[in-house]
Amino acid sequence: MKKGNPPVANPLVNEQELYGQIKNDGISVHPFIWDTMYHYLGDYISVINAIATYYLEKNEPIALEDARKILEYTRKIKTAVDKILHPQTIQNENPHFEKIKNDHLTLHPIIKEFFMHYIGNDTHIINLCVSFYLDPLGEQPVPVKDAQKILSHTLSMRQFLDKLREATNQGQRALR
Repeated sequence: MKKGNPPVANPLVNEQELYGQIKNDGISVHPFIWDTMYHYLGDYISVINAIATYYLEKNEPIALEDARKILEYTRKIKTAVDKILHPQTIQNENPHFEKIKNDHLTLHPIIKEFFMHYIGNDTHIINLCVSFYLDPLGEQPVPVKDAQKILSHTLSMRQFLDKLREATNQGQRALR
């Protein structure tokens, strides 16, 4: 398996300025939202990561069944992020999401922008990569080189969440 820093979405043009604003203005994320993100996003990212790692360690392409699982988990990530970004759309959900809506817990616009950019882009790229091989006219396993890309994007999401956690002074909790 290749080592090194995973590719991340291109930085936002004003990213350093935004992180500076987070620090200077004391922008934070409500602890319950962090717990929800770590619970859902952390678990979903970990599943995708585990699937890609399993096949990379064997130096084999990702089997169709597991490729479908990756797509399922990218959809779950997108759904969870959409609910966290837009709590007003939550309807009769599980208690975590209901609490976010009922307690009017929202994210600062800068935090929303970071989430849409980083988690949204990495999830979208993973989805595109896997979907290409699940074409109904000619399904095929996901090649090892693309499994490496998938793993890189899951690591990128983890790094982003950790960087954001540090920037918002959210304590020492790290994404699994």
